[in-house]
This record gives sequence, C-alpha cells and structure tokens, in this order.
Amino acid sequence: MSDMSQKQFVPDQPTVDRKFWIALWSTCGISILIELLVHRHEHFKGSDSALASTTNFFGFYVVMGFLACSGAILLAKGLGLFLKARENYYDDTP
Repeated sequence: MSDMSQKQFVPDQPTVDRKFWIALWSTCGISILIELLVHRHEHFKGSDSALASTTNFFGFYVVMGFLACSGAILLAKGLGLFLKARENYYDDTP
C-alpha cells in the first residue's frame, strides 16, 4: 500500500528537476541537428503533386509529428467528455 501513496510525476509541477528539462531540450536540439546533417532521399522527386512534394521540405516530419500528437490529445479529450462516468456511478448499486 505504500507504493500507492507516492506522488505521480507531473512535468508541469515546479518541483520537476532541472535535469529533466535539460534532457528534453537537448533531445529536441539533437533531433534538429540530425535533420540538418543527414541526407534524406526525396521519395516523390518527380511527382507533379504539391501534396506529395511537401514531404521533401525541411522539418516536414517534425510538423507532422506535432500535429499528430496534438490531434491525438484533442481526440482523447473529446472522447473523455462522452465516455466519462457520473460522479455517483457506483453509489447507486445495491
């Protein structure tokens, strides 16, 4: 039971260690450097489609990942409104 009494890790709390934020920002910086240094193959080089050629731009996958994660969070919050149980859900049982 003593394991349940421990506080959960929440990144927004002011008690979060500075090392966590340094590691987070370092990881972001390294991923941007890798994007600059690594040669990516242009998959749709000869394509006439504007949508297909956008994958060749710098930072496309960063933006796509951010939008996908943000969309998943917004979808989960929206589903939470419909799937949430009432506060007194278990009080009505005999």
